[in-house]
Amino acid sequence: MRDETALTDAAALLARAFHDDPMMAWVVPDPAQRPRLLARFFAASLRYAALFGRLDVAPGRDGAAAWLPPGDFRMTPLRMLRSGHLLLPFWVGSGVWRRLARLNRYALMLHARIVAGPHWYLYSIGVEPSRQRQGVGAGLMRFALERADADHLPCYLETSCESNLPLYEGLGFKVAVRGRIPPDGPPLWAMLRAGRR
Repeated sequence: MRDETALTDAAALLARAFHDDPMMAWVVPDPAQRPRLLARFFAASLRYAALFGRLDVAPGRDGAAAWLPPGDFRMTPLRMLRSGHLLLPFWVGSGVWRRLARLNRYALMLHARIVAGPHWYLYSIGVEPSRQRQGVGAGLMRFALERADADHLPCYLETSCESNLPLYEGLGFKVAVRGRIPPDGPPLWAMLRAGRR
């Protein structure tokens, strides 16, 4: 998805999907600012996936999943510039940016500890709130998991919503670590799905 309008729409969808997510509520504590600031954050994240990974959008555009490919999940300064991540501190403010940086450091530490070899990384997935729990997210996940299975590669993700665990476990993911963003952040579950042979 290279169309900026479609990307902006998908970012707004993810902002709605993550409005009550514990991690995003911690990153942007003010619920009045959360829709606008999350839309900025997700626009950069989805642009990054569209440029350097994969961005899958559900039929009807009521869900989106961003994946980073094997060996390519770490952001370089040039890629951050191209995706708009380097502008996020100016767009979201210093407090939100500091919490995003803490989240990123912790997530990268877990990620490196749990899976070292080639794998697909589910960078973000969200479904329009009115369409959640209706199979949209599972459909997006199955499409990507088939691709990973064809290459016999594992998949990795993080979630801060305990209610999402059954969905991911039903798709073959197992909890590798249950952590907490230090020192006062929300819980975070790191999950791994082994490559299929």
